[in-house]
Amino acid sequence: MRRLFIGLLIIIPTLAFGQDIRRDSGGDWTLFNAGGGCIGGSSCKERRLRVPLEDRPVVAVRFHAHDQIGEKAEGVIRVKIDGNTVRGSIDIPRRGETFTIEVDELRGRYLVFEPVNNDEVEISEIAVLYGKTIVGRIDRRDDRRDDRGPRGGAGWRPYPAAKGCIGGDDCDRNGDRITVALDDAPVLGIRFYAHDAIGQRADGRLRVRIDDTMINSYIDVQRAGKRHEFDVDNVYGSRLVIETSNDDEVEIKDVEVLYGPRGSRRGGQRYGGREVTHEGGCIGGSECGGKRARIRIPIYGRAVNSIRFYARDDIGTRAGGELRIRIDDEILEYALDIPREGRTFNVDGKGVEGDYLFIEPAEDDEVDVKDVRVRFEEEED
Repeated sequence: MRRLFIGLLIIIPTLAFGQDIRRDSGGDWTLFNAGGGCIGGSSCKERRLRVPLEDRPVVAVRFHAHDQIGEKAEGVIRVKIDGNTVRGSIDIPRRGETFTIEVDELRGRYLVFEPVNNDEVEISEIAVLYGKTIVGRIDRRDDRRDDRGPRGGAGWRPYPAAKGCIGGDDCDRNGDRITVALDDAPVLGIRFYAHDAIGQRADGRLRVRIDDTMINSYIDVQRAGKRHEFDVDNVYGSRLVIETSNDDEVEIKDVEVLYGPRGSRRGGQRYGGREVTHEGGCIGGSECGGKRARIRIPIYGRAVNSIRFYARDDIGTRAGGELRIRIDDEILEYALDIPREGRTFNVDGKGVEGDYLFIEPAEDDEVDVKDVRVRFEEEED
């Protein structure tokens, strides 16, 4: 009986999360009203926090966290989906911050928050953005066309929930980005309204990307506001991200995406440009997400000519960083030795075609990768 009682104490809190779920006003983010609590240190009862997930791919996680508990201000947490680490080390400021973490369409039973060191952290306002799992026509209730909207289930789709003030001191409670789960269709255009009439400064800047494909890296937002519109060259992706590129507030609303007709990602479709870029990141080791961390770049079946990037291994105490470069399951470089002082690498793509290019640790040591450029073979008309 005593074991049964202890088991119920463990199960009941998890059930409470599942019973207090709601959608935001646009039906995109799933909000966990009762999700949250204090974890870690000597003042918090729980060592970790688990939130049950739906059986759908997760493309982003959002939460607020602060470290205003106890005397220390050394709160650091990791975020996982089941046993997969999504972010290995997040430093939590004492005054608090809203974090948005991108996820590579992982599925799992639980979203897990754990303390990395022995200090208390308070977590609240947990939300999950799921990817689209149903392939079919766009919901006509949300489909507003104009003369640019092609036939076959395409057209401008509004995202009314994708709005708000982000960035700077006045809006840091909301984080620094707006994230939208995209349909499984090529994106032809993006438009939204933005203004910078918040706070004393008028220096708001934005960048727009689809997953890791940069659409526009420098958008100067006017104080009076204006509508911004960008053409996109048939880019597929799981999420649209509109984020601040400096420490100033920006208000965003009326986000819309122009989709093209759905079809194969291969076979006759062009995806624009001889090259795609990726900003890179730190992967591997205890400080950068472990050996499972990786950089994944969609290449949509195109033949790769070359891959260029900068990498260094001056993070952590070890200097054993090695990278594996592959396209899907075909390995281009099995163990590329990364020097501590760093240098630029050029890898022969050998004309290999696939869905994704992966840059991942070959050894469990931290490597910082930057400025990835993937160049494709010439396409015949």
